[in-house]
Amino acid sequence: MTDAEKKRMLAVVRAAEFLYSENCALKTVLLSRRIPQQTWELECARLMKDPQLAGMLRAKFQHLYDEIEQARDETAAIEALLQALPKPKKDWN
Repeated sequence: MTDAEKKRMLAVVRAAEFLYSENCALKTVLLSRRIPQQTWELECARLMKDPQLAGMLRAKFQHLYDEIEQARDETAAIEALLQALPKPKKDWN
């Protein structure tokens, strides 16, 4: 694996770690507000099954699907993906 490939792979891992951390933080906030876990889990499940929401989410990411599918080489596809991933925050305060 080249240094550039390692750098891109690490960027994907950092983005996944950031999304996971953000998800854990949101769950903690819900629980600290004494919202029963079953309540918000059911609401999340309902929202995930909502076809209108699914269409809106797909529309938000459609340009990324298109860029990756039309990329002539894997480097361009990976770069398009990396540009769309959230950037981890340096400081949580």
